[in-house]
Amino acid sequence: MNKRYKLAVATASIALGFSVIQAKPAQAATLSGPLYIYAAASLTDTLPQVEALYQLSNPNVTFINTFGASGTLANQIVMGTNPNPVDIFFSVSQAPLNTLENNNKVIEGTRENVLTNTLAIITPINSTISISSVQDLLKPEVRQVAIGNPAVVPAGGFAQQLFTNSGISDQIQSKLVFGSSVRDVLDKVSSASNDMIDAGVVYTTDALTALDKVKIVYTPPINSYSPIVYGSAVLQQTQNLDAARDFNFFLTTSQASPVFQTFGFSTIPEPMTTGGSIAVGIVALMMKPKVKAKAKVKGERREKVRC
Repeated sequence: MNKRYKLAVATASIALGFSVIQAKPAQAATLSGPLYIYAAASLTDTLPQVEALYQLSNPNVTFINTFGASGTLANQIVMGTNPNPVDIFFSVSQAPLNTLENNNKVIEGTRENVLTNTLAIITPINSTISISSVQDLLKPEVRQVAIGNPAVVPAGGFAQQLFTNSGISDQIQSKLVFGSSVRDVLDKVSSASNDMIDAGVVYTTDALTALDKVKIVYTPPINSYSPIVYGSAVLQQTQNLDAARDFNFFLTTSQASPVFQTFGFSTIPEPMTTGGSIAVGIVALMMKPKVKAKAKVKGERREKVRC
């Protein structure tokens, strides 16, 4: 576990502590039981921290998470192959949620936009290849580039948009290696046995989880691909409706925001309560300078926090 990840967890713990101010004993007494959540792989590290925060006020609610490519998870729900009824779907990109909504799997009025993210081009930590633009991926020394499978992995779709808008879509296709999720792409680039994949395109938040194995060499402009928005919704198949509605809304609140932010996500602003404001302030003071410094230094090793 790298230092950056430890710092993020410690800062999230501060947010947990301050959020006790907002505990709701009456609600805690009425909400209980398990919540089955299907979530984007890029939320693997972050979501459990948000759930722990929620449990401070709702100790009788438990969570069973399944992380994977958002498109794959959405297809499982539509086809009915999920082994347990899913209460909440937490996806990156609007398309998987649209798929569920179009198949009448979403409870009307529960769909929320929660987070945003950015893309990062990464290389193995010991790579000496100079990459300072998207076009540099066409260099002969860059033999293979890993991205998520665009058919089911939203990160792969955003990567293809990046290539198209950067004018290299046709030229780079022969170099591409597809991963089953954004975390699989990260693993392919960071693996000690990797001797062919010289670069990859992942979410910035995923890159931050492995800065002892990869380095961020270039952060593409955010106008070179569509906005990366994470959304959540309660599903028709839920068997714990009250808790599912409550936690789904909790994801959008000022209580949850600082936890997401410590892991590199940007949150969509919501009205703040007293405790949430304190937590956000503490996190901003501790984390924002480090995030800015990280964005300015290309190719340097940084220390942190599956789609």
